[in-house]
Amino acid sequence: MGRTNHIFIDFENVQEADFDRIAGKDVKVVLVLGKQQKSLPVSLVKKLLKYSAQVELVEVDSSGRNALDLVLAQKVGEAKICDPQGYFHIVSKDKGFDAQIAHLRQTGTLAARHAGFFDIPLLMNHAERVQYAVKQLASIGRTRPAKQSTLATQMQQLFGKSLSMDEVSALIQALTKQQVINISTTGAVTYPNQLS
Repeated sequence: MGRTNHIFIDFENVQEADFDRIAGKDVKVVLVLGKQQKSLPVSLVKKLLKYSAQVELVEVDSSGRNALDLVLAQKVGEAKICDPQGYFHIVSKDKGFDAQIAHLRQTGTLAARHAGFFDIPLLMNHAERVQYAVKQLASIGRTRPAKQSTLATQMQQLFGKSLSMDEVSALIQALTKQQVINISTTGAVTYPNQLS
């Protein structure tokens, strides 16, 4: 079994989630609810029940500035103690979590903050990964990889080391098929459309 991805959702801040995307994956989700969130939609409750082995619901009983954030941060710490090799994702638009992510990374822990549930690379479908890769390649301009091996490494980094080598290869093949990149027989990468 591979690395467990622990996903902590600040549900006061981000209410979107598609728990069907965690099916069959080594993923644990902690959904943190604020004191003001007294009820959940029936469709969400059904998904929580369907994936009850993978999803934990945490209610924050106190209100106040950053109450939910502090509970979420503690839950991340508890999970890291139990699974030091895990990958820790915080889903929140609150950039205040970036300090915690930076600290985790400084200690050698894989961690990232995502503004939305669908921004987590592991949970993206193939088409979403290709679209994300094109967008990222367009944003880096002249520093784009010139060799296939460097491109593969950069794609692995881009997706937080969460993709298998087969998934990285499929991504590069899709970029080639869509003529976003060309790869020569020697492994040189060119960008025919310059990704404007």
